[in-house]
Amino acid sequence: MEKSIIIVGAGIAGLSAGCYARMNGYKTTILEMHNIPGGLCTAWERKGYSWDISMHMLTGSCSGPFYRMWEELGVVQNREFYYRNEMARIESLDGKTLAFSTDRKKMEDQMLKLSPADAPLTREFISLIFGRDMMKAASLKPNELINFFDSLKTWPVILPLMGKFIKYGKQTFQNFADRFQDPFLKQAVRFFIDSPGWPMLKFPTVALAGFMKSAVIEAGVPLGGSQKVVFDIAELYKNLGGVIEYKCRVKDLIIEDNHAIGVKLDDGSERRADITIWAGDGHTLIFNILGGRYINNRIETIYREWIPVKPIIHVMLGVNLDLSKEPSRLIFELEEPITIAGEEHRWMNAIHHCFDPGSAPAGKSAVEVWYATDYDYWEKLSKDRAAYKNEKKRIAEFTIAQLDKRWPGFTSQVEVIDVPTPATYVRYTGNWKGSPDGWYITTDNMRDQAPLRTLPTLSNLYTIGQWTAPFTGTVIAALTGRQVMELLCKKDRKRFVTKK
Repeated sequence: MEKSIIIVGAGIAGLSAGCYARMNGYKTTILEMHNIPGGLCTAWERKGYSWDISMHMLTGSCSGPFYRMWEELGVVQNREFYYRNEMARIESLDGKTLAFSTDRKKMEDQMLKLSPADAPLTREFISLIFGRDMMKAASLKPNELINFFDSLKTWPVILPLMGKFIKYGKQTFQNFADRFQDPFLKQAVRFFIDSPGWPMLKFPTVALAGFMKSAVIEAGVPLGGSQKVVFDIAELYKNLGGVIEYKCRVKDLIIEDNHAIGVKLDDGSERRADITIWAGDGHTLIFNILGGRYINNRIETIYREWIPVKPIIHVMLGVNLDLSKEPSRLIFELEEPITIAGEEHRWMNAIHHCFDPGSAPAGKSAVEVWYATDYDYWEKLSKDRAAYKNEKKRIAEFTIAQLDKRWPGFTSQVEVIDVPTPATYVRYTGNWKGSPDGWYITTDNMRDQAPLRTLPTLSNLYTIGQWTAPFTGTVIAALTGRQVMELLCKKDRKRFVTKK
């Protein structure tokens, strides 16, 4: 008889777990609070424009350890990907420009020309990001099942990187960038990973080893957007015999003698199963639903000391301009800063999706600008609808005015404006403090890479997704779903298979 599994959440992690569960003969039902799958892996669509807020880079889309997983989930077959020739372009008010080109020599030459005095540090930086790729040592196997021979296979990748581990140790990339003498390079290099709109606090320098290859050159953007990817995985799951129930908000777990035996929904109904897999918000599960009863020192440390990725406010614009010849990601210095939620912003991070013909009507562009912000401010402001609406309007108008300075005539061509805030994220996904991506990877937690899969003294409950490990994103979300199912197969003495 098939063991039954309830999966809470139809995001990438939940769908991944569901697919592998069905491949291995488990009866599964996914419960999703929204009316579509995807969770944070989604898009906003308005009047023919589409703004993709998730898969800006899909690690493993063309090669590497994660390619196999995406192949198993049907993501890479029969799908076109766009590969960037530059990750971003930085422009200062005094006319200096740096493009993070995927051409190593081109990028190095730019930096040397900008500041000959910084030549040694420039070459060190280029060698780091274009050098040996640390991601090649990644494994699809759960840590719990990796043996000596599995580890041995990673040595050809890890051993040449030992010098960098020793050299950089716990150095943050912010400290590395501060070593540049040229003020523009000092700022621009920091934006390589710690950028306006998407800061990466205390990011470990060593984690950038080979970053340009694994996270840019070989990380494509799926044409059609991340929502199309999610719908395709959901279709695979259903074709495998899986069930998804939408508009089902889980309010409680059913627990008997410290065994999870199912869930209660907010309509009062119950769903019972042999196994429950939580692919939703970690804080909601551990502290709201379970009241902090099933925690240990590690969980306390994670939620006390790890830093959630800062929520963002999106300004999404549909504009009757063809920006396809412009950088797809542009970070430029503002003549006058804007203050949002008490934080001053002196640089603007503007993205367009013209490389994807489905993102906007012909000859038009879907543009978005991100501002990292404070959740508590927006949560409180959202209770005063007039003030909330006015503040979003102020930010949108400022943003449009700045884009008009960069692209004259922009203002008069804006056709669509939408401004989702951290409060919007919570309403649609339930994510703690509106965070779009779980935990930051920092110099403090980078060595704690074992995902939080279970809670102490509570059996038959497993956790997956972005709150189980630092620096998650779609690839690790999918991987945690795969790994939990491999562990369950091991426990049930079943051979883990990855196709049906």
